[in-house]
Amino acid sequence: MEDPNEAPDTELAARAGAGDTAAFGALVRRHQIAAVRQATIISGSPDEAPDIVQEAFVKAYRALGSRPVPDKVRSWMLRIVANEAHNSRRGRDRRTRRDDRYAAWSEFDSVDTMTAALSAVEAGTLLAAIGRLHARDREVIGYRYFAGLNELETAAAVGTAIGTVKSRTARALERLRKDLHAGGWSHG
Repeated sequence: MEDPNEAPDTELAARAGAGDTAAFGALVRRHQIAAVRQATIISGSPDEAPDIVQEAFVKAYRALGSRPVPDKVRSWMLRIVANEAHNSRRGRDRRTRRDDRYAAWSEFDSVDTMTAALSAVEAGTLLAAIGRLHARDREVIGYRYFAGLNELETAAAVGTAIGTVKSRTARALERLRKDLHAGGWSHG
C-alpha cells in the first residue's frame, strides 16, 4: 500500500470514503494549517478556529462515505471549513447581541477588560479590520492569503469564476487598506 503522505488528495479521499482513517488523517495533516487560517479569518476568532476545523473535518469525513470524491479535494474541504466558520460567526454575533441587551442591566463594567483585550497587537488590529469586511470579502482574503489557495483553487472553493475571484480580491484588499488607513494603522 502506498504511503498516504505521497498519495494525491483524490486517492486519499477515495480511500477515506471507503473507511481508511489513515488516509483521511493524511488529508487532515496536509490541509489543517490552511483550514485553521481560513476558519480564523472567516469566524474572526483564533480561539474557536481549531474547534471549527475539527467539526468541519468530521463532516467532510462523513460526506466522503456517501458522495463521489470531489475533483478539488482541498477546495471542497476548505469550503466545508468556511461554512462552519460562517455558522460559528453568526452564532457568536447572535450571542453578542443578546449579551449586549443584558449588559445594560448589569452592575459590572467590563469596558476596561474589553479595551485591554482589544488593544493588544497589530495582528488584532488586522483581524478586526478583516472582521469588518463583508463576508464575501473575508472569504476571498481568507482563502487567498491565510489558507494559501491560488486563484484557481479559490474560485473552486467559492464556486465562482476566476475573474470574479480576482476582482473580489482586489476590491477586498482596497477596502481593507482604506479601513486600516482610516484607523491610523500603518505597517512598515
